[in-house]
Amino acid sequence: MNDYDMEKVRASLHYFRHELKVLLDLLESYELSNYEQKAKLQKELIIQFKNYKAKLKREIKILIEYDANLLSSDYLLPSLAVAFAYLQDIGVNRINPNSVQKVAQQIKKAYFFMERCDQNINSKT
Repeated sequence: MNDYDMEKVRASLHYFRHELKVLLDLLESYELSNYEQKAKLQKELIIQFKNYKAKLKREIKILIEYDANLLSSDYLLPSLAVAFAYLQDIGVNRINPNSVQKVAQQIKKAYFFMERCDQNINSKT
């Protein structure tokens, strides 16, 4: 794999990790907010979560069906697929005050798995 492909992999992983961090930050502010703020944050959180899952699913589909560079797919696809599997357990109706801990736990698992994959890629170069 050449440097351009490796940069593409790093950039994609960084983007998806950053978006997970944004979701984690929203969840944290949701947990700390009062009832009135929770109603507003819950709508925003659901929208962000749906958008993230759609982008992740689209990226996985592109890597599987259209990406001719198998080496970049070999590095990127496993981390995105595992992150998607963690997030698949979370339905948007689960984002509520009663189950916010479970949602945060699944997102953290996905985030830390992607972080570990990113560290592995950086150590190989």
